[in-house]
Amino acid sequence: MVSRDESKVVLYPLYFDATVSRLKGRKVSRKNAVDKPSIESLAKAAQSLGLHPVIEKHASHPSTPWKSDGRVLVEHKGPKSQLLAQVALRL
Repeated sequence: MVSRDESKVVLYPLYFDATVSRLKGRKVSRKNAVDKPSIESLAKAAQSLGLHPVIEKHASHPSTPWKSDGRVLVEHKGPKSQLLAQVALRL
């Protein structure tokens, strides 16, 4: 696993999943979310924004430790909400 420092932001597929409620972890609006996003599609969206993504396939979101959906670490400085909106538009 890659260590997370100040310039790294973690993106979980759960943040962009239209089938998940905001209460359960979705971070973007439902109209910008997609059904069952993959870490590969997240990494591709992050790469298109020039964020140098690093995929961690066996990581799990803290609220669902039994599901290893993976996560993507990206280099980003600034508000995470702005980053999530930009990635969501690329998905």
